[in-house]
Amino acid sequence: MNKIPCIVENILYDEGIIFIKLAFANHFLSAMLLDGGHTFYKGLQLNAVFKESEVMVCDPSYFKISARNRFVSKVLRTEVSCAIARVIFEFEGREISSLISAEAYKELGIDIGKVFGWFVKSSEVMLEYD
Repeated sequence: MNKIPCIVENILYDEGIIFIKLAFANHFLSAMLLDGGHTFYKGLQLNAVFKESEVMVCDPSYFKISARNRFVSKVLRTEVSCAIARVIFEFEGREISSLISAEAYKELGIDIGKVFGWFVKSSEVMLEYD
């Protein structure tokens, strides 16, 4: 497990989901959590903990990434609230949805009809029998 000591910078609650912005040195991390009744407040010191299998690698320009499942699709529709955005892509006749922060949604300039890349880490793909 990876562990980074952080201080809570900002908190947004939205429909049972908590989006927390964390500060560490001159860096920021984001955490998206289900609301489990925990109390978070600005200035709270805690650790950001994440599995090794969740860390992707890229070149310094962010053009090449280690994720194996990389796709490009058109945005069909979006649902945006104050903290969370759901982006629904059209992928070979199917709908693929992604939950991201509203902040990332705005930064990327996501809009219906635009084309964006998306990926799924191979360690996050489960298999289901018909």
